[in-house]
Amino acid sequence: MPSRRVTYRGITYDSKAELGYHLELLDKQRQGLISEIELQPTWDLYAAAPTGPTRVERRKVGKYTADFRYYDVEQAKYVVVDIKGQVPKTVTRKNGTKRRVAGGKGWTAFRLRCELLKANYGIEVQVVEGAPYTKLASRIVG
Repeated sequence: MPSRRVTYRGITYDSKAELGYHLELLDKQRQGLISEIELQPTWDLYAAAPTGPTRVERRKVGKYTADFRYYDVEQAKYVVVDIKGQVPKTVTRKNGTKRRVAGGKGWTAFRLRCELLKANYGIEVQVVEGAPYTKLASRIVG
């Protein structure tokens, strides 16, 4: 089931899970654990494209928009977060084969964008399952 947008205090979020996670980030910021919270940060994505027998150039192939970026004071680094309703889980069957049992459409494209972000900028995306944050936001906005 697709998530519904929700507006809280003048900010529109793609889902209740994003609202709940943002509320948690704001609490951590008040405690001094993090700073510089940014919603919907975006990066251009590039790939190598051959332009001749021995020449290759970088071409823009798309963009990636995360849900959040913030500065973790303790780790002294920026953290990029994407909230997902279902994070794919893989189970091993009795015969030894593996099967994905959760995760919606678009997961492969999302992982590809994450790999391009890492290759282009050295940024790893932290994927967070949204269910606990949906419950938190539901207590606030109903």
